[in-house]
Amino acid sequence: MSKRQKGRRHRRVNRTPRPVVAARGAAPRPLPVAAGADPGLGRHATRTWEGLRAYGEAGASLDELAEAVGYQARTILKHVTGLAGQGLAELRDDRWYARSLAGRLPGA
Repeated sequence: MSKRQKGRRHRRVNRTPRPVVAARGAAPRPLPVAAGADPGLGRHATRTWEGLRAYGEAGASLDELAEAVGYQARTILKHVTGLAGQGLAELRDDRWYARSLAGRLPGA
């Protein structure tokens, strides 16, 4: 008896499924975007930004925003620093403030 396994050995290399190719002429449907959200943001960052925007002129601390949005403070910190890098949020003292999207979106 041979110790080597016989059969479909080549499938061990790449078991990931192949992508499904759309039919010719079929246009891909765009994903829905929340109202007022930047299409370049992910779902969770958008949720954080909308929560920050809900605080308005008062701004929000990390703990307040974490409680309102439902993420941990560390996750909120990652989101708001990313938003600040895109010009959507700013830090003043210990509070984060949402900035406007005017001029950032096409057609806005």
